[in-house]
Amino acid sequence: MSSGAEINPDHEYNEEWCCQVELGIYDVKSLYAVICYALETWPGSPARPAEEQEYLRHMKQQLFSMLADYTFTHIE
Repeated sequence: MSSGAEINPDHEYNEEWCCQVELGIYDVKSLYAVICYALETWPGSPARPAEEQEYLRHMKQQLFSMLADYTFTHIE
């Protein structure tokens, strides 16, 4: 039985589609922690695609940049 949450690997997604999300600093901190945990526990290829690890690293860097920006602009 399918929960509907699975990603169909055969589906061709529109790469031009995007959305914007507003996150508070606690949201960014939480998401950063989740990404870090995902990287620490990533089972490796071939269990998961190598591109997934690259994406997680990219997201970790982006979230760290947000945290650094907040620290620079809001912490005295």
